[in-house]
Amino acid sequence: MLKMSNIKKIFFLIFFMICLGFSLSQTYHIQGFILDSKTKDPLEKVNIFIENSKVGTTTDKDGFFNLTIDNYFKNNIHLNIEMIGYKKLHLPIQLLENKIDLNEIYLIIESLEFESIHIHSHEKKQISGISLSGQKLNDNLNANIAATLSNQPNIGVNSFGGVTSKPVLRGYSGDRLLLTKDGNEIGDLSQSSIDHVITLDMIQVNEIEVIRGPKSLVYGSNAIGGVINTSISGNPKVKVEKFHTKLILGGESYNKGIYGNMMLYVPIKNSQINVSLSNRATKNQSSPIGTLENTYSENQNLKIGFTHYRKNNFINFIVENYSMDYGIPPSLDFGHENGVDIQLLKNTFQINYHHDILFSNFNQFDIKYNFIDYEHQEFENEASNSSVTLSKNTHNVKIELQSINLIIGSEINFIQFLPSGYYFTPITDELKLSLYSYYEKEFKGFDLFSAFRIGYLSIDPKQKMISMSNLDPEDIKKRSFEYYSSSIGIKKVINKIEINSWIMSTMRGPRIEELFSDGPHLAAYSYEIGEPNLELEKTYGIESSILYNSNHFNTSVTTFYNYSPYYYQMTKMGECDGEYVYGVTHPCQGEDYIQFYVGPGWLYKYQTKGVKSLIKGLEFNLDYHYQNFRIIYDFSLVRGDNLTADIPLSYMNPDKQILKFEYEKKLMNYKIRFTKIHSQNRLGEFESYTPSTYLTDFIINYSNNNQNITIQLNNILNEEYFNHLSKIKSIMPEAGRNILINYKIFL
Repeated sequence: MLKMSNIKKIFFLIFFMICLGFSLSQTYHIQGFILDSKTKDPLEKVNIFIENSKVGTTTDKDGFFNLTIDNYFKNNIHLNIEMIGYKKLHLPIQLLENKIDLNEIYLIIESLEFESIHIHSHEKKQISGISLSGQKLNDNLNANIAATLSNQPNIGVNSFGGVTSKPVLRGYSGDRLLLTKDGNEIGDLSQSSIDHVITLDMIQVNEIEVIRGPKSLVYGSNAIGGVINTSISGNPKVKVEKFHTKLILGGESYNKGIYGNMMLYVPIKNSQINVSLSNRATKNQSSPIGTLENTYSENQNLKIGFTHYRKNNFINFIVENYSMDYGIPPSLDFGHENGVDIQLLKNTFQINYHHDILFSNFNQFDIKYNFIDYEHQEFENEASNSSVTLSKNTHNVKIELQSINLIIGSEINFIQFLPSGYYFTPITDELKLSLYSYYEKEFKGFDLFSAFRIGYLSIDPKQKMISMSNLDPEDIKKRSFEYYSSSIGIKKVINKIEINSWIMSTMRGPRIEELFSDGPHLAAYSYEIGEPNLELEKTYGIESSILYNSNHFNTSVTTFYNYSPYYYQMTKMGECDGEYVYGVTHPCQGEDYIQFYVGPGWLYKYQTKGVKSLIKGLEFNLDYHYQNFRIIYDFSLVRGDNLTADIPLSYMNPDKQILKFEYEKKLMNYKIRFTKIHSQNRLGEFESYTPSTYLTDFIINYSNNNQNITIQLNNILNEEYFNHLSKIKSIMPEAGRNILINYKIFL
């Protein structure tokens, strides 16, 4: 028999285990009231959830919530409070008592002045990421996105004059970087050729992000160069209580340009109408040595949005009309002696449905449909009939679920490509299906990031071409591709040091023109020949960054290395010494060159080929600020090599150094910026040497609660300089001294 003392010990042990069990199963109750900060009215169906968990609740009609959690959470948690139309609230809470009463919590309505579309709720980004918003955007705002980003490290401008400018990220241009508008592709033909403009109204842009690393695969599969995502005025998540007006007026001197935008926010009970009307007009651009002919532009943009709000969801409809006329400058040596005029029209219709949910680990659900009808016509200068018409209709459907640390989505993209005139590419249907995911996780002091995107691409020519000059009509047939892109990265913070590193594998299918083109490209002065047997373009990349951050000083270094075993390269098909025709020396006519249309002019023949390539580079930043002063220094370089031909890749941006001094006092801000663009003597095909240059800019800003005026004095010493990535640098240098004024007011 057990002794009484042993029984007491066993009983005590059982009692201790029961008490321990009670303590281990202890629960906590967090409660409070959510109110509107202005009206003090209770807010119903506000989402309240614990970060990085599935635990959450919503408020009732009195704004009250009671969140019950188990004690498997750590002593410190982060409570997120979100509702459409209000700024998100992030509360750190210590679990010191069983019942925690937060009393009244006030949510603030989103500010129109700083409205931006947060496509995802994740704020963690790579060190090399770039963000321009607020005053930083005002200081750089220009007529197009390439010029606006040109003062950032390792971003160049591929141009055909000021109007037709495209950004180049680390040597990547065209389809090797993604340019999106509110998370959606813009739907024009800007990535297919340098003479096609980007149909983005910069007056309406509130924020520009350059996104790199795993997160970029949320936007597309070919993001090795990065994603440029723009956030546009009229975000349906911004709900107003009364009528508001936002006005923007501005102009610049080098092209006598003027522009204006009026944005109206009109609340109607539980609905809201947003109306935006913009206009911009420029004349021919000037330089220190003269005027570049036929570089005018005029565009109008009208956008109307209607949003109906409920407690935890909204449905939004947008109709937009964008039209533009612009000129391509003449070629003095070949091609079009008077230039080319282009007229374009783009109509967009969107439906956006957003729902704040509490399902499993997800808190947001979105469905988006985007239809874009795009067409542009190319006219030889002063001609009454167009020589080329390029049209395409785009249908895009995107479905996405989000949580604090997870995104899962799918996308369907269908394009009908409809060329006509002297552009011999068949009418073609393109179908793209994709599934993607992005995930963040904290693990043993590290932040882990991972993403993948899998997809299917079908390019189906519907028209049998019989007049091909260089391609066999039998090769014009349906092509299909399966692709897989993935990336994984880590972040580690040790005291004041942060380390980022990621690896990425991307794939890109060919464009229709890269496969099946066989005809002249008038404005680009070229005869372009496709390659029907192209395979997927593949790139394997790695990036590593280290950042030191203290109260007054931070510095960072980023390196990247991208290898492509199969890289699309437009290659010239031969060399010759030229011959004298019609009083002008022109390239030879023959197998490698072709005469087109009537009169003088020979067009180079180019064909897309797959080559091995390597692109690598470095970015260095120093930032010191003390009281009202700030000094920022950036240095960047990129090197590209065509490993197949053992020559440099064409059109790599030159090395660049930028030094900025800033001073801020009360409502005024002053900046002076010195830029050195190094010479470029690493030359690929079709390239010529570009000398170095020094540029000086001065920026003045005044800002108060509801208005902002920014004056940019660019190239104030009127330096004569040439952009290495310009297609017309042999004709004219870049703009000389320029004054740009931008005025915003919120009423």
